[in-house]
Amino acid sequence: MEIHVLQTGTVRVKQFQLTGANSTISRFYQLMFTQKWSEWMPIYCWLIKMDDQLILVDTGDTAKIYQEGYLPSGGLYHKAVETRIKKEEEVSYQLEAMGVECSDIKTIILTHMHGDHLGGMYHFPEANFLVSRKEYDFAVSKKGPGSGYFKKNWPSSFQPQLIDYKQRKEGVFDESFAFDDHEKIVIVPTPGHSLGHQSVIVKSESTSYFIGGDLTYNLETLRSEVPNVVLPNKEANQSVTKAHEYVKANDCIYLSAHDWNVLRILEERLTYQQFLKSIET
Repeated sequence: MEIHVLQTGTVRVKQFQLTGANSTISRFYQLMFTQKWSEWMPIYCWLIKMDDQLILVDTGDTAKIYQEGYLPSGGLYHKAVETRIKKEEEVSYQLEAMGVECSDIKTIILTHMHGDHLGGMYHFPEANFLVSRKEYDFAVSKKGPGSGYFKKNWPSSFQPQLIDYKQRKEGVFDESFAFDDHEKIVIVPTPGHSLGHQSVIVKSESTSYFIGGDLTYNLETLRSEVPNVVLPNKEANQSVTKAHEYVKANDCIYLSAHDWNVLRILEERLTYQQFLKSIET
């Protein structure tokens, strides 16, 4: 079992999303009326090599964001997030540099359906996409465009397999979905950042990986249990608490989609506890 990280551009959000804010009023004010942006952060997706399979988690962003009409020109979207990416940073180029063709990828698991996580999916017209049913149903609803889901940008080939979780415990998670018969890859619901956000747990012989998508921005915000949300919600807080408990109990390697520390974490194979210890000394 191997996991490789692929960077597809960078993103930044309003600073309060990383540090937290105590009230909805404060968050809304900072969102609408300040230019207090975070640093630019990576947009990661993940290549899993399991036996003879190549599985992608998310597809990163796309340079199509610069095409007129691809993203909304006004509204709340550009007040909450800014992304930047070059054509040669798209996932297809990253895979090619590793000697992997897009056609080699048969399965793609989406943590959620925001643009910086599915923008590159047009490179994979033959792949089977796994998406939370709640996520997909909301994305295609009338509320979808106002919440950052732009169906008009999806390729016509996109016909995802919708996941319904089973009453199967995975640590502190009461529900889960086993991707394979040997349960080496397990998907768990972690709603909050989006309605149907999900995380991917990968189990190798030596350690486990918790691919958290946009659950939190990094390991330090996981430790502080600061969820990655624009406006606070109960589900996000519960998901982050569960993920924190799971990662601690299983001493996982925690991988966030926007954490600059990921390269070091993977290179040194630092579990959650090991990483925290390394920054405290």
